[in-house]
Amino acid sequence: MYTWHFEVLLDYRQAFLRALGVTGELTAGSLVIGVVLGLALGLMRSQVNRAMRWPAAVYVEFFRSTPALVQLVWIYYALPVLSGAQLGNMPSVILGLGLHSAAYFAEIFRGGIASIHRGQFDAARAIGMRPGQAMRRIILPQAARRMLPPFINEVANLVKLTTLGSVIAVAELLHEGENLISDTYRPLEIYTALAVAFALIIFPIIWLAQRLEARLRVRS
Repeated sequence: MYTWHFEVLLDYRQAFLRALGVTGELTAGSLVIGVVLGLALGLMRSQVNRAMRWPAAVYVEFFRSTPALVQLVWIYYALPVLSGAQLGNMPSVILGLGLHSAAYFAEIFRGGIASIHRGQFDAARAIGMRPGQAMRRIILPQAARRMLPPFINEVANLVKLTTLGSVIAVAELLHEGENLISDTYRPLEIYTALAVAFALIIFPIIWLAQRLEARLRVRS
């Protein structure tokens, strides 16, 4: 019979807290890149002009069709060979996850914009608004309510993707947990703690998305 020794987690709590901070930094940095780039791509995909639509479509489909792990490894190992600039493991993960999540955020933004009736655009144009003004003042504020639930779900997914940083030795939760396993030989306790930690982080995010979706459904 296996004897559980969860007290080992208390002995290494500082390591877990440091790793939690790294996971938060990865999520925040990737989220900024993903949202900013995703908004630009979503706006490009919403344009009538094919010269604007197609580059964004190629980007989105490429990053959605290739594994995030392959993208991270390519950025960390291959990009320095091509560019001559060596990225550290932390910036590589932030950049890789940001570029990867941008493809999904772009589809969320595109879908939200597409859900607004065309008459809203026509009304804005009728009162003399330029396309950029109409998008900023009329379309995006309305679309934001519909985009919020899938947006929050994507944030939760991004938190889980930070575990890929362990492949290139970023000291986030999974990597730090694996280091502790090699020191303590208590894999069941460590992996259980990691599962609970991610559940405590992600479940409130998913719950919030579900609540917002239900509220929006009632209002509509």
